[in-house]
Amino acid sequence: MGLARDDPLQDMDQFYFGESDTGPTNQTLCLDLSCGLHYSAVYSCVLEPRSLFRIHNFVKGSTRGSYLEDTVTLLGVVVHNVTSAQAVQAIDDFVFSRKPHKIIVANAAKLVKAQKDSELLQVLRTSNLVTADGISIVIGAKMMGVKLRERITGSEHLVPFSCELASRKGYSVFFLGAGPGVAEKASVVLKQQFPGLKIAGTYSPSYDILRDQTETERSIQIVKEASPDILFVALGTPKQEKWISRNMGRLGVPVTIGVGATFDFIAGVVPRPPAWVHSVGFAWLYRLVHDPKRLWRRNLEGIIFLWLVFKERFLRKAMASD
Repeated sequence: MGLARDDPLQDMDQFYFGESDTGPTNQTLCLDLSCGLHYSAVYSCVLEPRSLFRIHNFVKGSTRGSYLEDTVTLLGVVVHNVTSAQAVQAIDDFVFSRKPHKIIVANAAKLVKAQKDSELLQVLRTSNLVTADGISIVIGAKMMGVKLRERITGSEHLVPFSCELASRKGYSVFFLGAGPGVAEKASVVLKQQFPGLKIAGTYSPSYDILRDQTETERSIQIVKEASPDILFVALGTPKQEKWISRNMGRLGVPVTIGVGATFDFIAGVVPRPPAWVHSVGFAWLYRLVHDPKRLWRRNLEGIIFLWLVFKERFLRKAMASD
C-alpha cells in the first residue's frame, strides 16, 4: 500500500507557505496544480531524536471533485468530460480516500449493449468515473452539444498513466484477466517502462469467472492477499463490468478499472494501432482490418449507437419545444 501524496511538491507549479512565529510545526501549504486544481494542506511535523516525520492531512476546498462535474449523458449513461490529467487526478484522489471506486471506459458497443442489459446499464450509471473511448462517443457527445476534451482509452491512457502515477506515489497495481500468461507479460512491459512500479500480482482466471463462484472466490482471495492500490480487470464487456460491480466491496481495493483487451495490446499479443491512427480517430478501422471476424459486430454497434443518440437528441428537442 502506497503512502498517498508523499511528495506533493512534485505535483505543483506554484506554492507559498504561511508560517507561524513558532516555525514550521504547523504550516498551511496552498498548491496551484498543473491541472488547475487548488489544494490546501496542513502539515504537522513531529521532531524525534533521529528523524522528522511529516503527517499530511489534505483537505480539499469546495473544488473537490469539481473536475468530474462536467459531463454528457448518452443513452442514459453519464460520461465524464475530463482530460487524461484530470482522470489521473481522480485516480489519485480515489486511492487516497481508501474507499472502493470503479472506473469504466465507455465505447459505443458498450452503451448499445447496456440498452438491453439492465445490470450493465446500472453498473455504468453507478461508476465513479466513466471515460470516453472511441470516435463514436466523441461524435455522439457533439450531437448532444458537448465537445469532449479528450478521448481516454484503457491501453493508451488509463493503464500506462495509472502505472506512471503508481511509480511516483509508491502505489501498487494488480493485473487480473486476459489469457494465461498475458497479464504477467503486460506487467513486465509496464515494469520496464516504469522501473519504480510495484506489481502486487497477476492472475488469469478461468473464462467462466462470472458464473463460476469458486473461481470468483479464488480471484477475490488472491487480490485481497496482494492488497493493491489499483486493480486492472481485463475480462471483456460486459463480464468485467459486472464482475467489478458485484465484488468491488469485498476486494479491499480503492480503485478498480475495467480495461478490456488492454493487457493483450501491452503484451503484444494483439497488434496495437499506431499513435497517429489513434490521434485521427481511426483506431476502430485499424482493429477491424486486423480482426474482422471478432470486431465487425462491434463496429456495427457504433452505427446503431449514433442512430440511437440522434433519436434521443430529437426527442429532447421535441420535449423542450412543448
